[in-house]
Amino acid sequence: MLVFIIVGISSSVLLYAGKHEGPEPSKLLCLLQASLLYGVPAISSMAALMLVLQMFLVIRESFYGRTYMERDHVFRSWIMVMAPYVAWLISVVATAAVGSASPGNVSRNRRFFYCSVKSDPLTDTITTVAAFILFATITFEAATVVLFYKRWVQVQQGSSSKAIDLNLPIRILSFGLYLVIAMSMSLLSIKTPQSPAPDLIIASASMVVVLIFGTQRDILRALCFWRTQDRQDPHVSLNDTESIGSVTKG
Repeated sequence: MLVFIIVGISSSVLLYAGKHEGPEPSKLLCLLQASLLYGVPAISSMAALMLVLQMFLVIRESFYGRTYMERDHVFRSWIMVMAPYVAWLISVVATAAVGSASPGNVSRNRRFFYCSVKSDPLTDTITTVAAFILFATITFEAATVVLFYKRWVQVQQGSSSKAIDLNLPIRILSFGLYLVIAMSMSLLSIKTPQSPAPDLIIASASMVVVLIFGTQRDILRALCFWRTQDRQDPHVSLNDTESIGSVTKG
């Protein structure tokens, strides 16, 4: 969620300053927003990759009959948590440096809603790195689907008794796919800033998050607190409900 807060603030700098229309904003303000926005593809694509990668690692461990223990992967977890923000910071600093070196290339007139920096080497670098990250995300999503298909075949053949709970994995895969599309639009908006369509698609991210993750059964049950909840069948044990992709913190 912190990623979306950063993206939202970055996109609203001119609006908060009252400079989203009318005369051009100051070079300092314009460069500030451009720097923050040019970091959006990095932080968003890296966050999507880390989310999908974490799910793949958990599901792979479960597929091979091992329990994923978070305490055994503390260092890796910290790297995965910090990676999006490090990528964002690098992009922000690089954009600020390029814009400061050529203030005349910093303006709001190249895009409908935001400031931008006219620099082909900068935009080409951002586009290439983000595209590589998105490709890695799609690769891990495909690998996850393959694992689920193999487990489904095993269940159908009776060689595995472990249930397959596709609820959360499908939501994460859907979210990852949406981020790939949205970030592709973000890269398009950097390379060809004349069209407002990519920005409008990216702006739908919050609504998509609510639709994907806010419609889970436990969340809907909590929201509909006035409804009588069904009691769990006392004959169903923990082992019966164990599914592929479980995580153990202990």
